Amino acid sequence: MKAVPEILNAHPSVFAIDGRYQIIVPFAHAAIVWVKVGDSTYYDDANGILKSNNYVHKVEVPMDELDREKTYTLCYRKMINRTPYFPESEDTVELTYSFKPVEGSNINIYHISDAHNMEDAPIEAGKYFGDALDLLILNGDIPDHSGDTANFNSIYRICSGITEGSLPIVFSKGNHDTRGIYGEAFHEYTPSDNGKPYYTFRLGSLWGLVLDCGEDKDDSHDAYSYTTCFHNYRLKETKWLEEIISKEEYNEEGIKHKIVISHVPFSYIQKPPFDIEQELYRYWTELVSNKIKPELLLYGHTHVCKIYEPGSDFDAYKLQTCPAVVGSQPNHKDGTFTGCAITLGEEKPMIIFNSNK
Repeated sequence: MKAVPEILNAHPSVFAIDGRYQIIVPFAHAAIVWVKVGDSTYYDDANGILKSNNYVHKVEVPMDELDREKTYTLCYRKMINRTPYFPESEDTVELTYSFKPVEGSNINIYHISDAHNMEDAPIEAGKYFGDALDLLILNGDIPDHSGDTANFNSIYRICSGITEGSLPIVFSKGNHDTRGIYGEAFHEYTPSDNGKPYYTFRLGSLWGLVLDCGEDKDDSHDAYSYTTCFHNYRLKETKWLEEIISKEEYNEEGIKHKIVISHVPFSYIQKPPFDIEQELYRYWTELVSNKIKPELLLYGHTHVCKIYEPGSDFDAYKLQTCPAVVGSQPNHKDGTFTGCAITLGEEKPMIIFNSNK
């Protein structure tokens, strides 16, 4: 494995979001950061000011440009003293990474959710495809909570251990990610579409939709103590989903595969007090099934590895038109982690559950 420089907490992670990549790098020391792709340079800045106060740096680059160049260079200067005048920093360091975009109609995907701060076991399981891996999906609750920003390093260490900065990643937010003081700033430390954790993406012949259900209990639940308004949030997300449906971008030329990713399984009714938003989630399932018509629904949250066909008890509203896959099972007692290897090809998807042991 390529060594991680001491100043970094992990290699860069390249996240796909709606026509661009967000390259995110966690640092162990204050630094200013930029990325070079071909002849172009892209910065982590705030209105022209290079950021150094946030140790998780996010640089956005055009997807078509990085796909064409198949390489990028991470550049940084370690800050010594950022004074108002004549700030001091070390010399520029440049690290070049190769990049493999998703190409062709056969796509190897590895899916991880619910790691809850486990790192080594998900990394080992996630190496199932070896060099043949095309895409990594992290589907929520990778950290155990957002009460400490140190937890976010688990996201980037898992990405680093599996992709080494050289493969695209799709990221979904989980319900545990909402918990803790930094839940309100979660989008600053992770990929998002202008602050929103729900978005679409296109990677070669694959089109995808990422949805965010927020918390798994009603806003009135004592666990939240008046700190959530997820019902209103989901109503806004529903209007956005309707707009996506109206554009029909999932039917564009060259798309051979469609998937929908959500940490919480919205097409399944759980036992109380988790049986929330049934009318709204039924509507989501109807829109997804009848309009988008995905090849797979990819879920996490329930800590099992199972495939649920249309018409099963899991298909609560009897609206599923494709398999629903819950694809991660952590076991903190024995240190094992089971994830999901998926191959999209000419036939129906091949799905294999594997563990690190």
